[in-house]
Amino acid sequence: MKRAIPVLVVGILVLSGLGAGAFSNEKPENFKIEESVSFSEMPVLQENYEDGYLRVNFEGANSRLMKSGMPELPIYIKNYQLPKEARNIQVICTPKKTRTMHVPGEIVPTKAVIRDYDVSVEAELVKDEQTYGNSEFYPDSWFSYRVSSGLNGDDEIVKFVDIACYVVRYSPANNILEYVNGDIDISFTYDYSDTGTTSYDPEYDMVIIAPAAFEESLQTLIDHKNSYGVDTTLKTVEDILSEYDGYDAPEQIKYFIKYALDEWGITYALLVGGLKSYFNADDKDDRNQGTTDWHVPVRYTNIRHGYEVGCISDLYYGDIYDGEDNFSSWDSNGDGIYAKVPGDTLDLVPEVYVGRLACRNKFEVRLMVKKIINYEKTSPDAKPWFKTMVGIAGKTFEIYQGQPDGEYVCDTSIDYMGDLIDDPVRVYASNRDTSGYVPVPEDIRKAISKGAGYVDFQGHGNPVVWNTIWADGTYPNDWTGGIKLYRFPLLFNFKKLPVVIVGGCHNALFNVTIIKTLNSMDINDNYAYWTSGRPAPVCFSWGLCIVPWGGAIASTGCTGYGIGYGGRPISLSAEMESNFFYQIGQAGSTNLGAAHSGSIRKFINENEIGTTEAFCITVFQLFGDPSLKLGGYG
Repeated sequence: MKRAIPVLVVGILVLSGLGAGAFSNEKPENFKIEESVSFSEMPVLQENYEDGYLRVNFEGANSRLMKSGMPELPIYIKNYQLPKEARNIQVICTPKKTRTMHVPGEIVPTKAVIRDYDVSVEAELVKDEQTYGNSEFYPDSWFSYRVSSGLNGDDEIVKFVDIACYVVRYSPANNILEYVNGDIDISFTYDYSDTGTTSYDPEYDMVIIAPAAFEESLQTLIDHKNSYGVDTTLKTVEDILSEYDGYDAPEQIKYFIKYALDEWGITYALLVGGLKSYFNADDKDDRNQGTTDWHVPVRYTNIRHGYEVGCISDLYYGDIYDGEDNFSSWDSNGDGIYAKVPGDTLDLVPEVYVGRLACRNKFEVRLMVKKIINYEKTSPDAKPWFKTMVGIAGKTFEIYQGQPDGEYVCDTSIDYMGDLIDDPVRVYASNRDTSGYVPVPEDIRKAISKGAGYVDFQGHGNPVVWNTIWADGTYPNDWTGGIKLYRFPLLFNFKKLPVVIVGGCHNALFNVTIIKTLNSMDINDNYAYWTSGRPAPVCFSWGLCIVPWGGAIASTGCTGYGIGYGGRPISLSAEMESNFFYQIGQAGSTNLGAAHSGSIRKFINENEIGTTEAFCITVFQLFGDPSLKLGGYG
């Protein structure tokens, strides 16, 4: 059993869940925070967990250390929220007493699952031989911590301190566990300095960034937003690139967003513009970015995972500062390669809520403007369909606790929504044996066309299709059929527009064009577009938004692989997707950007962030107006 014991607070202690506002009238020079957490039990071994491995459980731990091929161990994560003026944060964690115990076998390694539609990449229990042959304890210390800057649940910029206490460590060669037996002391200090900070009334709430060609089409949206108290202005890409410096075009745009944050006090940035063509485009100018054939340039990461060599990430534009108040360039080592992990240190928590309307022409701009205005000008009470949520899923990989794992994730998200949902509609593979909708094209079309406030897909995908497996089927043989991009014109839900969360691989890969995807025939020869030669004028997630007589008001999806850990359906990508609904149903987020960014922040709160986690965070794409009032104003 764990217990938290506050020992000494010099200054003012702000723990998770308490706002930074308590500091508004205080300007002391430094603080010290001390706290003890007690672990009085010994680890419990679960024998023959998988393939004869042991699994360690520990009373009081609230997360797990999971790195592919490395021992999976329980950890304790503690989160602190400090005012944005906190500086020079230093953390120490010290166990007062430790014990050791012999283990009669090897601790299970972590396996990662790649949720891919076209390529069978199964999770394997492959251990890191160097680590498992070593007598040194893993991890090699009792704690780690990260400091980040970003928006909290009250739309205030604060400092987050996330401390991972490694309460159980493992010496594989000696078959020994070392664990905390009693208190582990958490101690950290920080300075408080408001040097360089300004106090002012925000001039704007949102800036729209778009090419000059879209300016006229966006004016009605600007007028609409201003009429509802979301003070909005537009800045053209052309003006930004002529006025702001940077390593490349995406960095120039990011420096403008920094200016708009610092000088105007914006909360939202809406990027309006995708590729310039449906047919053919050079989506990458170099490994870091695409500009020439884009209305609004994109940043590519250089985080490798599986076959992935780099993915689009609009989170780049919202992550303005790091935990030390430096510009978060995503090239911290200065080698000219952006978001290369390991290598670069990424903050990953946005100071600005960013969404993109990936419009390729004025027609799409006018369509999305009309949708947003129609959606927001009526209240949730005027939308009886808004309290319906549709879950669409089957067996992504396995049966979990007697249920297909994708359906388990959807049920968790529906539960998170609580009283906000009156009518959950389950389009599940397991319904084939009972009654109700199943995840085949016609049933998916019918469920969405009836209208819903939210839709949650959980399964597999690529830019042109989402799919899943029958409850009694096997991966990758027994597909239900899912739904393809080409069937979206049959979605006749008109103004009954849901926010759609899409769980799968590459569903939000919005750099696709018809010619490039037609040439992407063989995964081993050209895996950049993932469609196996099926033509894609747009990607699945954005395609849902631009159905003229229905579809979605906003959507999410992965610009790269959607991945999760074997045996844990709610992990990595699916964890952030379900977090989106937690933010709305439990944390009270009322706009689109807060729900999306809050889902990332919750994920960072509850996990140690390594390369795999950074990959999942950066590919989690939002299509939509980040200031969108969920359900509308009325």
